[in-house]
Amino acid sequence: MISTTFSKINIINPIRRGNTKVLALSNKISKKSIFWMLSSFLILFSGLYLYLVTQTIINTASFGRIEKNIALINSDLSELESENLALKKEINSDLVRELGFQEVADVKFVDRNNIGSQTLSLVKAVSN
Repeated sequence: MISTTFSKINIINPIRRGNTKVLALSNKISKKSIFWMLSSFLILFSGLYLYLVTQTIINTASFGRIEKNIALINSDLSELESENLALKKEINSDLVRELGFQEVADVKFVDRNNIGSQTLSLVKAVSN
């Protein structure tokens, strides 16, 4: 009797039928267990497929809502920008003087190179 082991399936006694050889497999893996294994995979992948399709539908619907929200926000933003421009046009030097602002006579700019001896602070200097 010739016996060869390939993976977990034992091939025992090749049987001749006409010009072809038919191999008989040992019963270590039964037809019943193969059926349940394939059925389990089918159920698993069907469930995975249904889950992914459902998530795709949900994401598509939420994408539509998000696009509507973006359009509403953009329209609100454009209204606010136009109001801002209208308010900026109303500001002139007469209005500024009316509100109590004055033009600065001696303008000083801060330069990084000249800070060495002077310090810039929001606290008033205290005299000794």
